[in-house]
Amino acid sequence: MSATIKEISSTVRNIDIAIPQDALKKPFEKKVTEYRKEIQLKGFRAGAVPRHVIESRFGDSIRAEAIEEVMNSTLSEELKAANIIPVSRVKVENFKDDKTADITFTAVVEVDPVIDIKGYDNLGITVPDVVIDEDEVKAEYDRVLQMYSTAESVDREAKKGDVVVGNYIEVKIDGENKEIPEDREFRSLLGESASPGFDEGLTGAKKGDKKDIHFIYPADHKDEQYRGKTADFKVEVTDVREIRAPKLDEEFFKKLGVKDEADLKDNLQQSILNNKKGAAKAKAVNEAIDKLIETNPFDVAHSRVVDLIKYTLQRNSGSNEEVEPTEEQLKSLEPEAIREIKKHFILEFVANKEKLKPSQALVDERIEGMAAMYGVDAKTLKDHLRQSGRINSLRDELRVEQASDFIVGIKPAAEESK
Repeated sequence: MSATIKEISSTVRNIDIAIPQDALKKPFEKKVTEYRKEIQLKGFRAGAVPRHVIESRFGDSIRAEAIEEVMNSTLSEELKAANIIPVSRVKVENFKDDKTADITFTAVVEVDPVIDIKGYDNLGITVPDVVIDEDEVKAEYDRVLQMYSTAESVDREAKKGDVVVGNYIEVKIDGENKEIPEDREFRSLLGESASPGFDEGLTGAKKGDKKDIHFIYPADHKDEQYRGKTADFKVEVTDVREIRAPKLDEEFFKKLGVKDEADLKDNLQQSILNNKKGAAKAKAVNEAIDKLIETNPFDVAHSRVVDLIKYTLQRNSGSNEEVEPTEEQLKSLEPEAIREIKKHFILEFVANKEKLKPSQALVDERIEGMAAMYGVDAKTLKDHLRQSGRINSLRDELRVEQASDFIVGIKPAAEESK
């Protein structure tokens, strides 16, 4: 047997293999023996079918099985000897077998590129300090209260802050009648909707009123198709509801898991700060990754890209079945998939180069955070992660996070304490 390896690109290897016909003798004989034991033919005792009958009826199939077996074992040996690790199924091309000369074929193998990332430790990209002000805390505090507020019907004119409930009777946009959906009901929190003119038209309305509302959609309206257009609505008001904040008593704060109003605001402040820190860090890491991708160009295996796109589509569809991407989806999703794969390779390289490893304390801290989020006991969750093997994945995730920190100048905790 002979094999020649050709490097087609940084991610593709072609292995030209030649197998002598003699290499088929032993596997062919073995399979004939197996067929004689297993095949049952009319007129012959089980296990006693003559060899010539087996070869006459099943010779071509047996030969094909023997060829496949020898091809697989030969290819496996060559891959191992050359330390080549395929990232997808090997593709066989140019298969030739005239039953006299050597059996030849080309194995096309996709591999991950060998990369050497330079400059990751001196990018000059850091995470900026973040600050929060009282207005941000107040806005979040008001949002929490609104979540627990109730809307109660009132017999008076609607004003800012009320919820007006009604039905659409007629809708015209730029003078053109629009089809009204089967569910005609609308609910508008006056002063908070995306169309201030609509809110103004409802201000002062009472239950049972019919209103003609004319306004112009704002230029920055969330729905681009309506921006700057005139609107004429005919509506019937079916209810006016006053928003009433929850009673700030011990029971309410207990429901939120805090001691009192001051504790709630402290928690909200810390949450806002953590979110802003996380966003600032994510932005810095993405800038660092983009810079490293630009200064350290390398290719990725096409099969990796396709597999990631398949996984993304399957996850978004909520299905357990594999989703086959269309050509259009492959084309549109390919750039982001390539970037994500390169990001993963870069962070793995940094983690390996810097010998990063999360401490047990860091692992325990993450598990405690997960337990708090899921409302379960931390020890129980830790035991479950160990038994399922998921704890190793958690360590890998933390290791990659440490690499992300490293490229933006955040040292591992063990290093900071030195």
